[in-house]
Amino acid sequence: MPYRILSTSHFDRDYKSLARRTPGAISHVEAMVEVLREDPYARSGRHNIKKLKGMKKGEGQWRIASGDYRIRYDVLEKNVVLYSCKPRREAYRG
Repeated sequence: MPYRILSTSHFDRDYKSLARRTPGAISHVEAMVEVLREDPYARSGRHNIKKLKGMKKGEGQWRIASGDYRIRYDVLEKNVVLYSCKPRREAYRG
């Protein structure tokens, strides 16, 4: 059964900003969202997904990468909550 994808307003702003600055990035983001719908814990081992150390629920405990783009998210029961989508160079700045 697929997970339900929920996005925060912060994710939505990041997505729109990324679409304006780098239209080619949207295909990466959409592909990552589809992966998260089916395998947010990377149990298949086929995706570049990691649990981030030192992060609490609500801060984006997980990260998926595709090319130079990163999505931070949490898994809450059968929901995947998306917090941010940024280029790699911006993804981990405080």
